[in-house]
Amino acid sequence: MKRKDGFTLVELLAVIAILAILIIIALPNILRMFNNAKKNSFVTEARSIFKTAEQNYITSNGEEWCYSNNYSGCGDLNMTGRTNVYYYVEFDNSGGIDYIEVMDDNYYIELYGEGPVSVEEISAENIQERNLD
Repeated sequence: MKRKDGFTLVELLAVIAILAILIIIALPNILRMFNNAKKNSFVTEARSIFKTAEQNYITSNGEEWCYSNNYSGCGDLNMTGRTNVYYYVEFDNSGGIDYIEVMDDNYYIELYGEGPVSVEEISAENIQERNLD
């Protein structure tokens, strides 16, 4: 009897089973990394809004005390980039940011306090996931 070159069905099934186990082990880590990357992108966008609002406030000599792309009566920062990001930034009398709210389809951050809000407070730890149900 002649032996044919190739793999047996048992060998192929064993390889498929090993690959399935590796995918099951790796998938949660890959999804966690993907979600962290999306969250970090949102943090970067929120910090950019914060800094642009500060620059525009200084440029306007404090005449515009709020900036928003979602509320009327406030100045618009005219930022390019993602179109689904909504923000509201309000300044206090001393020129510090008193309140900031930034949201997109997935994440939300709202910061305010006793004194001015700092850009360092905009971090992944302060971000909440939005439930649009």
